[in-house]
Amino acid sequence: MLENHVEDILMIIRKLKSTLSKESSKKLDLDKNERVVHRLASFSENCEVCQQELLALKDHFIQLEDKVDGFDMEVIKQHKKMFHAIVSHLQKKHKLVPENMYLTLYMSIGISLGMVFGLTIFDNIALGMPIGMCLGIGIGAGLDADAKKKGMTI
Repeated sequence: MLENHVEDILMIIRKLKSTLSKESSKKLDLDKNERVVHRLASFSENCEVCQQELLALKDHFIQLEDKVDGFDMEVIKQHKKMFHAIVSHLQKKHKLVPENMYLTLYMSIGISLGMVFGLTIFDNIALGMPIGMCLGIGIGAGLDADAKKKGMTI
């Protein structure tokens, strides 16, 4: 029964992608919405909250499809709020991470540490920052690739 809901949701998302402008599609983040629907479907057998969220998403996308001609900021804000709650549930309950989370996290840590070591060891901040950034990008990209291989990304 839930498979029918998932297919209906995905069909509506594809229809919205084809009818909306690229700007509106990007504001609604429809590509990420598709991934979230797939993730909810994979966890829905064991998780009651994921089942409820799928049913709520179907109703939400039906309403979006009806309002396709007149999107206002309130509709987009409500859509983002709903998906933020779903992504938050997936992160907390199912231990999933957003794409490139580790890359951005470790890049900023690497730049910070590179500045510190650049000032203390090299006595040159311009030398430490790129070294720290490269190390951070390397570690973060590795962790992101590992999470993607394990299927833990949203």
